[in-house]
Amino acid sequence: MATTSHDHGSQPPRKPRRWDVQVNPLELPVLRTPEAGDDLGPVPRKRRSGRSDNLGECLLYPLRDGPGVAMLVVMPTFLWVMSIPVFDVVAALAPKGGFNALALLILPFTLPLVSSFVLVLGYVFLFLGQVLVASALGEDDHPSWPEWDSHHILEGLARMFWAVIVGFAVGGFPAVYYWLHCGDIDLFDQIVFAELLALGAAYAQMALTASLLNESLLAANPVTVVRAIVRIGWRYLYPCLVTGIALVFTCGLLLWVLFRAPSPEVAALSLWASWVFALYEAMVLARLLGLTYYHNAHKLAWFRKRPRWSTSSRTGRIYANS
Repeated sequence: MATTSHDHGSQPPRKPRRWDVQVNPLELPVLRTPEAGDDLGPVPRKRRSGRSDNLGECLLYPLRDGPGVAMLVVMPTFLWVMSIPVFDVVAALAPKGGFNALALLILPFTLPLVSSFVLVLGYVFLFLGQVLVASALGEDDHPSWPEWDSHHILEGLARMFWAVIVGFAVGGFPAVYYWLHCGDIDLFDQIVFAELLALGAAYAQMALTASLLNESLLAANPVTVVRAIVRIGWRYLYPCLVTGIALVFTCGLLLWVLFRAPSPEVAALSLWASWVFALYEAMVLARLLGLTYYHNAHKLAWFRKRPRWSTSSRTGRIYANS
C-alpha cells in the first residue's frame, strides 16, 4: 500500500538553534524550525566600548550625539537673552567705577527675569546630572533631554547649591579665616588661598557626585565624601585639575566680558560665546566625573541602577539614542 508520508529517517535530524526555542502556555520548551516570514525580533546592537576617561575623549563627548549638540545650540541663546540685562544692572550700580545705591531700586523689577533664568539654568543642571549618571553607568550615548518639571528642576538646583555650600565650608571658610589673620598678602599667601579653594572645589564636586548617585543630600556628608576621595586615591587629582582649569578660563572670560569688553556689541556677542563655552565645559566635566566613578565603582559601590530622578516618565521620545 502506497503512503504519502515522508521518510524522516532518510535525513539526519537538524540540530536546533537557540532562537528556535519557544515557550507554550504550559511553559514547556518546544523546538520549531523558523519558516519564511517569521519575525525573529530586532537584531541586538553592539554597544560601543569606548569608555576611556582621557581628556581627548571627554572633549569630544559633547559633540558626539544629538542631545549634546542641541544643548550647545539652543540653551546658550536662552541664557544669553536672559542674562543681557546684567550689563544694565552693572552699569547702574557702578557708573564710572562708583557704587550707586539708588540703582538698587531697579532690582525688584528684574525678579521675573531672574526666576525664569534660574529655572532654565536648573534645567541645564538637570541634564548635566543625567550626563554624569549615564557616564557613571558606563553608557556612551548622551541621555535624552529631561522633561520640564519644576519640582525636579528645583531639586536639581538644591543639590548643586548644597554641594557649593559644603565645598565653601571646607575650603572657603578656612581661606577667609586665613585672609583675616595673614596680614599683608604676598605670593605665598596667594598660593595658600589657591590651595584652600582647590580643596573646597575638590570636596564640592565629590559631594555633588555623591548626592546625585545616592539620590540624597545627606550623602554629601564629610564621612562619605572623604572616604570616597581616599578610596579613589591619586586618580581623583586628574578631574580636580581639569575642573580647576575650566573654572579659571570660565571666570576669566566672564570678567573680561563684564568689565573689559571694548564695546557693548562685542560684550553681547562675547557673552553668548561665554555661555556656549561654559555649557561645553560643564558637559566635559560631568562626563569626566561620571567616568571617574565608573572606573572606581568597585571601590565605592554607591548605586547599581539608574537613580529615579534621572529616569523619564514619558512613554515616548522625539529623539532616541538607541
